[in-house]
Amino acid sequence: MKNLPHVRGGMSVAAAIISTAMLVSVSVAPAQGLTDVNLDSNPFSAGTTTVSDQTDADSMPDNPNAELPDKVSKSIDDNDTVVSEQYVLTEDGDLKNIETGKTVTDPKLVGTKDTQPDPLAKTDGDSFIPVQVSEVREKIDEVKDSAKENSTNPASARSSEASKSKVRLAALPNSDYGTSWGTYNGTSAFFDANGDMFVQNARGVIDVSEHNGTIDWQAAKQGGVEGAIIRLGYGIGNVDAQAARNISECLRRGIPFGVYWYSYAYNAAFAAEEAESLADTLASFGVKASDIAYPIYYDLEAWTWTGYQHPTEPAVYNDIVDTWYQHMKNRGLSSLGVYSYTSYLYGPLNSSDIHAKTSWVAQYGPTMNYVDWTVRGRGWQYTSQGHVAGVSGSVDLNAFGSTDGSSMGGTAPAINVANMAAVTIPNGEYYINSYPRASASVDIPSASTANSTATQIWQYGTEAAQRFRFTRHSDGSYSIVNVHSGKALDVRYGSAKAGAVVQQYDANDSTAQRWFIRDNGLGYYLQSALGNLVLDLQNGSTANGTSVRLWTPNGTDAQQWLLASAVNVPTNKQVRLASAKDTKYVIDVPGASTANFTALNLYQSNGSVAQRFVFTKVGNGLYEIQNVNSGKNIDVYNGRTVSGAVVQQYQDNDTQAQRWLVRDAGNGNVTLLNSKSNKALDVQYGTMGNGTPLWIYDSNGSEAQQWKIIAESGSNTVIRKTDVYRLYNPWNGDHMLTASATEYDGMKKIGWRDEGVSFRASNESSNGMAPIYRLYNRYSGDHLFTPDQAEATAAKNAGWTDEGVAFYVPTTGGNKPVYRVYNAKASKHHLTPSTEERDSLLKSGWVSEGTAFTAFN
Repeated sequence: MKNLPHVRGGMSVAAAIISTAMLVSVSVAPAQGLTDVNLDSNPFSAGTTTVSDQTDADSMPDNPNAELPDKVSKSIDDNDTVVSEQYVLTEDGDLKNIETGKTVTDPKLVGTKDTQPDPLAKTDGDSFIPVQVSEVREKIDEVKDSAKENSTNPASARSSEASKSKVRLAALPNSDYGTSWGTYNGTSAFFDANGDMFVQNARGVIDVSEHNGTIDWQAAKQGGVEGAIIRLGYGIGNVDAQAARNISECLRRGIPFGVYWYSYAYNAAFAAEEAESLADTLASFGVKASDIAYPIYYDLEAWTWTGYQHPTEPAVYNDIVDTWYQHMKNRGLSSLGVYSYTSYLYGPLNSSDIHAKTSWVAQYGPTMNYVDWTVRGRGWQYTSQGHVAGVSGSVDLNAFGSTDGSSMGGTAPAINVANMAAVTIPNGEYYINSYPRASASVDIPSASTANSTATQIWQYGTEAAQRFRFTRHSDGSYSIVNVHSGKALDVRYGSAKAGAVVQQYDANDSTAQRWFIRDNGLGYYLQSALGNLVLDLQNGSTANGTSVRLWTPNGTDAQQWLLASAVNVPTNKQVRLASAKDTKYVIDVPGASTANFTALNLYQSNGSVAQRFVFTKVGNGLYEIQNVNSGKNIDVYNGRTVSGAVVQQYQDNDTQAQRWLVRDAGNGNVTLLNSKSNKALDVQYGTMGNGTPLWIYDSNGSEAQQWKIIAESGSNTVIRKTDVYRLYNPWNGDHMLTASATEYDGMKKIGWRDEGVSFRASNESSNGMAPIYRLYNRYSGDHLFTPDQAEATAAKNAGWTDEGVAFYVPTTGGNKPVYRVYNAKASKHHLTPSTEERDSLLKSGWVSEGTAFTAFN
């Protein structure tokens, strides 16, 4: 190899990344996760934004994310109410199609005489602020007039579009119309588009229903969700299908929550029954008033129910609200509020008594147009199209806080772990791994055998000091004895208080040495039998040597633990994973695919590489499992933690979604538990057959969750393959290759163009693998890749920057030639596995430098 150019110009990759990191490194507050666009901008910039209209030209008035219809049927009156993108509620109480004027009779949308419909069915689960038909007609006319003007004046059209784009960009990433998060007096605050503060001491809150599906609440919390308003039900006796789970999960995760009940009341008697339905539902869930941090809201809107009409007079609503309030208070529920939207509050709800009770308002626009607040604590539902971790699709986002900085619902209810399910595991030897750092375990320092030695966590590797024998007692508690020292996990002095030291001590069968395992969904609490106290990492640290103490439950990851069995697992050897239910079926990569996101399934064993896997130890009883053919890890789609999440293959990314705990299931079988969700690798519905998908599911001990690890005969030489990506720098024409997914993602963010996977190689040095050196010319901006150490040394001596080993390729057995060509005029080297691209470049004047190396397909 030759041709080492020396020209001026260019910027190193490292410098580009560092400078970009400096630009985007900003201080953010907890509500950063509640953004409805992207997170690349500072979510707390609260500058002034000029917005002339609350919605885009093609959206409904007051509903920026709802599409404007092409027309409104002539049979529909201007005074009727648009209640969704498709439907209008007439003054007679009928629901009609907005464009055709046809009356809707579907019971799912309008109910029956005796049953109320789900109010969110009309909008497919999205929130929608009702508006008058006359406003929609005016908007349609404006759009048509604007279209005519633009067709005759293209320059005007371009100017209008540019203006629209500026408004939308100025609003990122808080809402599409300028509302934004910021700070005030050192606390998080929420501002309208004019920079006026709505509330301080603000919290990012989502409101949810069954239409949001099964929510991963831990992911939502980690993603910035600071509270939730949960739909409990609607009308009389209609309970939201996800309400019980949503409340349970918020209690378990320590997420402050409130609830709401959608009203179909047309008189005071109906309101009384709604109140009783709400109170009965909370009682049936075992929820006490003290569990609820935010108010219990009465949701008052223009409803649709066949044979009935919603009230239109404030006096009628006064009676409804007063009756509901009284019945709720009679049931011991006194933290109450009214929810509605601005136009309804200034219409049928235009009563000072109702306004005095209103503390949560929907307004999708740059400013809050409801101004008759009488309470300091309040919430603004500012968009229905938010996106947060853990919630599929869109979700309503809210800013809750106060005008004086006092707290509104921001304190999570106390967690009593005794209310959580007790977990039973077989007696045996286990590692106690930290949930936030699964590669570290509870450890006896220096493998001491002395009494009163305080426990800590430490990186895996000192197994004698980190292995414990669990023995179950008749009350469901466990003794936990260190295998090496023979001493029991003990609370020093039997102190039943937060901060008590957890140590090892001679076994004495005292309460201080009994522990309950409590299921927290993603991990386990290890609760002392002394009371509502659990194992905790001091100050939440995961560093080696961090003390393990008792603390009151608080829902943080520092109190979550994972249990892995101390069993032997063959590592760095090819194995197949056979279902214990029928061992002729094994885990298979369909079609021997090498693509990310390929869902795994069962298939009859055929000895192919698509069914061969390698376990790599990354913690005590913790492994990554890589397919031999694809080089990709067994992974849970999108890192989801809910039962039913798809199991797939994905490139190695060093996340917990790709790490699996091995649990002894007896009879030579194991259960594989994902270390992010603590859920088992499971055969869907336990069905044995070719093509049956795999998912994760709550551990239940069934054979569908048990696997046999069977060593493959023949060669066990293992090469962990990885994708090598190619990127293009449009500013200097440089092409770069990287086997690092992190670097790949970082380069895309700073403007490099993604050219996809070029070939496959390995990140690991092993027999039969040769290094490919990467060098950078800071003058030309060119990257050089070479397997020739002498060429690499010559380049370094000539001033090139050594960027180390890019990846490793096989010295024999490769099947993907990679060619190198050189452009003397541009002083550029280029690598390609494509003969077509190579030949095209040669025709345009590039010089062939032959086959640089051979990689993998």
